[in-house]
Amino acid sequence: MKYSLIAGALSLLAVSAQADTLSLGYSGFYKHLDTVDDAGTEQATLGFYLSRSDGNGLCTLHSGIIEMEGQQKGEVEVLPHGEFILPYDKQLDSDKAVVKLEVDNPVQCDISIQIQAVLPAGATDAAQLSSIRDEMKTLLEEMAGWPGRYFVPEVKGVQLQPLQQGESIEGLPKLALDDAALTGNRQWQLPAVRVTPWL
Repeated sequence: MKYSLIAGALSLLAVSAQADTLSLGYSGFYKHLDTVDDAGTEQATLGFYLSRSDGNGLCTLHSGIIEMEGQQKGEVEVLPHGEFILPYDKQLDSDKAVVKLEVDNPVQCDISIQIQAVLPAGATDAAQLSSIRDEMKTLLEEMAGWPGRYFVPEVKGVQLQPLQQGESIEGLPKLALDDAALTGNRQWQLPAVRVTPWL
């Protein structure tokens, strides 16, 4: 298995693997969760995913737990759209906890990290989306560190993609909005969506 990065830098320790179990050091995830905390963003965050190495979508992730020395310390929350959520816990980092994910064909999966915001179904407007864009810029710069923050790619706007497969936005599978579209008082009626930076 290899690791791919959508945004930022990832360093995760593969501890061991059984037939369909992918085991990863929690500390690698903690570093990124700590970056989000340092950035102080309210809507923009980092999403963890298992992407297929052949580029055809996400791997099938069933469940996950967090262990330390063979004892379960917590569960991994797996969302319907494929994201998995981990607790932000310094003690788990200090104790060198292990994240164990039950996944189909783990050797064919890559760890991906996405700067994102998730919006529930309903109305949103240009002001909210521009605020999310600004937070994603902040988070991108925080991840880059110094002096990398001075060389991060320009965020041109945001992209919106439905969380539920088969849904659309204004008849499109994905809606891209540049900075010009995020001015004024325009509103959109949306399904539940994932918002990502348009770089």
